[in-house]
Amino acid sequence: MAPWLELPFHIEKVTPEEEKLVRKCLIGYSRPFVRCGKHGYLMPGAFEKHAEHIYNLQVRPDDVWVITFPRSGTTWTQELVWLVENNLDFETARSKPLYERFPMVEITSKIPDLAFELIKMNFLNLRSFQGLNEAVRVPSWKSVDNAPSPRFIKTHLPLSLLPPKLLDTAKVIYVARDPRDVAVSYYYFYKMVAKGLFRTSLKTFWDAFRKDLLPWTPVVAHTIEAWQQRNHPNLHFLFYEDLIQDLPKEILRMCKFMNREYSEEQMKQLADYLSFESLRKNKNVNNSTDKTVQFIRNGKIGSWKTHFDQKMLIQAEEYLISRLQGSDLAYPTFSTEDECSRL
Repeated sequence: MAPWLELPFHIEKVTPEEEKLVRKCLIGYSRPFVRCGKHGYLMPGAFEKHAEHIYNLQVRPDDVWVITFPRSGTTWTQELVWLVENNLDFETARSKPLYERFPMVEITSKIPDLAFELIKMNFLNLRSFQGLNEAVRVPSWKSVDNAPSPRFIKTHLPLSLLPPKLLDTAKVIYVARDPRDVAVSYYYFYKMVAKGLFRTSLKTFWDAFRKDLLPWTPVVAHTIEAWQQRNHPNLHFLFYEDLIQDLPKEILRMCKFMNREYSEEQMKQLADYLSFESLRKNKNVNNSTDKTVQFIRNGKIGSWKTHFDQKMLIQAEEYLISRLQGSDLAYPTFSTEDECSRL
């Protein structure tokens, strides 16, 4: 058994001022939010209880991990990876929910405290919502640890908060997306989940996002961590925008990374199954029984352009330029060199 490792990073509570802004955007949490590691990744207070267990999770050579910042094509990529690795088993993919085939390692720590108590008392049934009921009764990291191989694991945590031997042991797929589109999609996701209880404006939500006061932010640092490892043989880095622009090409790249070969007809069948409209209608991928909560929304590039006012547009440019400074990361829809020359 591997020796137990102490966390190499600090976890500390956010300031009262920061907490106030977080709570304008999120509901149901009673414990203070925390920042983790040198980049200060924001997480619900419950994460502190689970962080060491997640960091010490034993990675297996036949694991496949999908890592993304929320609202970056996670669900889409999970289904692609699972099918490629399971001989295009469309029958199982259509009959077994994605959260059962591809569990999220830190989901227990992200459940709002109010929902946590209601589920425990059987007042709230969220079985259809990504397996939250199971995550209340058994910590998600423990369920993953006890799962039989081969395991397919989803996480929104950055590499620095995950097991240190992850990349050297298992295959990892990282998906990045333009942070401006992420912010808009993130906003609509919370609005959808909280329904009438969510009254925050997009402006307020964007303000929290650019100040790294939403779960898993800062998004650019999150992506840069993976970008710096993009040449590692066990890491496959892709952009959400490339999935949208040329899905067949990205499927082929994924097959090569996973060392899988399929016929031309099988590849076409997979591309048809993974088309955005097809996945939106798939209840085992796009949530399940609750039609108001859908993980796949519109799949568009540049929707932020119709949501940001002039002030937000300027803030977004300044935000990206400053956060990308010193890195050679360039999003397909944003380059610091292009923006700086234009300014």
